[in-house]
This record gives sequence, structure tokens and C-alpha cells, in this order.
Amino acid sequence: MTTANSGKPLPQITDLTRPFWTAAKQGKLVLQKCAKCSTFNFFPKPWCIECGSRELNWTDAKTGGTVYSFTISRSVAMNFPGWEAELPVLMCLIDLDDGVRLYGQVKGCKPEDMKIGMRVEAFFEDISDEAGIPKFRPVQ
Repeated sequence: MTTANSGKPLPQITDLTRPFWTAAKQGKLVLQKCAKCSTFNFFPKPWCIECGSRELNWTDAKTGGTVYSFTISRSVAMNFPGWEAELPVLMCLIDLDDGVRLYGQVKGCKPEDMKIGMRVEAFFEDISDEAGIPKFRPVQ
């Protein structure tokens, strides 16, 4: 595992996941969409999670979603001191409007205001020369 200058871990980018990370670097959210059944897939896979087709196309996705579940981290592992400046960290499972569930950080929200069912919208942060990451903030 490599870490960014920020001390946070970086994803291991593969040929399969590169389109996701590259699009996020460009401020876009893309997901694999099945050409046969139109199901959106996340995490990137070589086949559709619904019908098994290998005809998956990277497609622009809606950036809005709803918090399904969340946790609040008030401490960090010693291996990742880069997170200390962001404590407490709100990590959520988010049901995107296109039907996939994504794990992501919610910023711009006090822990006591975090709620299941809260509407959030993606924004993007650069994490390396070749990748960005979607993060989320509450919809006002």
C-alpha cells in the first residue's frame, strides 16, 4: 500500500479500476453500466452483478444519494496520521441515485447532525497525480 503526501492510504489502481479514479480526478463520477440489463455496478468487476454479461460500459452517474449507514471515527490508527487533522471522520454507506451503494466520507457536517436518510451530493478531491476520490457533503 502506498500513501499520499497527506499520510493517507492511496488506492491500488488497476486496469479495471483506472476509469473510476481517472474520472474522479476530472471531477466526474462514472460507474460501470451493463449493456444488456442496464444495471449499474460498483465496485468495478469484469461482469455484471445482475446478469453476468461482460458488456460493461463506463457511464456518467448521478452524484446524489442518501446515507444508508454511518460511523464516526474519533481516533486514527498510528499507521495513518494524515487523518488526524480531519477528526472526527464521518464514514458512510451511501445509496446513490443510480442504485449502487458506495462507501465514502461525508465532510461539512457535524457528527451530531449526521442522520440515516440524509441527502448528500458528491464532490471530488485529488489524491495523487493520477487519481481523485469522490467525497460527499449534505445537500442544503
